[in-house]
Amino acid sequence: MTFIQTMVRGIAAASVAATLGTAALVASATPAAAEFPSKPIQVYVGYRPGGRTDTVARKISTYINENNLLPQPLVIVNVPGAASANAAREVLGAEPDGHTIMMWSHSVLVSNALGVNEIHPEDFTSLGFTGGGSPVWTVRDDAPYQTLEELIDALRAEPQSLTEAVGIGTVPHIVGLMLARKAGFETRLIGAPGGADRLARLLGGNADIALFSGSEYLSYKPNGIRALTYFGANRLPAIGDVPTAAELGYDVVWANPLYWLAPDNLDAEAEEIITTALQAAVESDEMQAWFTENTLEPYWTDGAAALASSLDVLTRLKVVAEEAGLAD
Repeated sequence: MTFIQTMVRGIAAASVAATLGTAALVASATPAAAEFPSKPIQVYVGYRPGGRTDTVARKISTYINENNLLPQPLVIVNVPGAASANAAREVLGAEPDGHTIMMWSHSVLVSNALGVNEIHPEDFTSLGFTGGGSPVWTVRDDAPYQTLEELIDALRAEPQSLTEAVGIGTVPHIVGLMLARKAGFETRLIGAPGGADRLARLLGGNADIALFSGSEYLSYKPNGIRALTYFGANRLPAIGDVPTAAELGYDVVWANPLYWLAPDNLDAEAEEIITTALQAAVESDEMQAWFTENTLEPYWTDGAAALASSLDVLTRLKVVAEEAGLAD
């Protein structure tokens, strides 16, 4: 081997060593590039901005962002329509890397029970519940019924003598059916898809009964309505004088949880990081106070328990829908 060949080989070897050394330094200096999350996390909400689900999703996301519970921000993406089914389909089609999640409510379960869509909780990775809320059954202030039992007695004595404002196939409709099935009565129905529509029907005398969320009730109460029962598991402090249906002897509990989901087969590390942040947020003093002030119940339920609860609710909804002749 000539002197020049030896030099060339030496230079080449040094170059390769330098390149490998540089690559090793870069790899060791930038491990965060592969860590989760590596970009903003999109939180899909199946409703327009301003509703309960959207408001809570934004509040929790803001708390997580402002308190640096994640190194990347949560960003709300509103995809309204089909009782959250449109948003759910977007999430189901996303990569299971943790950068796309959603918060839904059990309205999707109602749609599934009615045969409107086939979206199922088991299609997702269940992250958990960050609290929830339950509705109230109301009448006008001038109604002769001072208690739920008095109203039920009137309906038992004269079936369909009172009119209930509902959106057919919606949560208010289903919850009313659940109570009717347990208590043995039947109402007439008049269409009213939204809370404002139900209030107008009730105050206008076109309906005798209407269901509202806890926050809607507190907002609408000064207009002249009165709650006869609350469908939560326990009394709500903000309306502590309103008894639950369960304590009145009717096993009807409707808790509409704030359910966080991700694409199926979510990366395990991403799941742990996301759920840790969500739990820390909802269990914080600030969020506990905010939930209570807004007639919501703050609690954390892990993914496995949340899924089991949702499947149980879906089973019961299907029974109600079939008995009422609503299922396709």
